[in-house]
Amino acid sequence: MTRNFASLALARLYEKQGYIDDALEIYRAIDTSQSPDAKNILDTISRLEAQKKTANVDCKENLREPGQDALKPDQTGTKEARMAHMLEIWLKLIVMQKRVDIFKHIKARL
Repeated sequence: MTRNFASLALARLYEKQGYIDDALEIYRAIDTSQSPDAKNILDTISRLEAQKKTANVDCKENLREPGQDALKPDQTGTKEARMAHMLEIWLKLIVMQKRVDIFKHIKARL
C-alpha cells in the first residue's frame, strides 16, 4: 500500500472488515507527526498488534495432530460440545462462502 492511499478512514474500514494486516499497514503509513489523531492511531496499532498475537496463539492451540480430521469433532466431549463444534464449523463455512461470493461479485465488476 502506498502512502498516497493511506487514510484513517481506509484503515478503519479495513479494521472493521477484519483485514487486520492491511489496517496495520495503513495505520503505520499515516504520518502521526502531523495528525491530530496521533495518540489514537498509536493506541490502535498497539491494540491490533496485541489482537494479532492473540489470534496467532489461538490458531496454534486449534491445530490438530496429523491424520485427525478438523471437521470431525472429538469423540471425548459431551453431546452438547460436539453439537457446538459442528455449529462452529458450519458458521465458518457460511462466512467463507459469503467471502467467496463477495470476491466473485468484485471480480465480475472489474
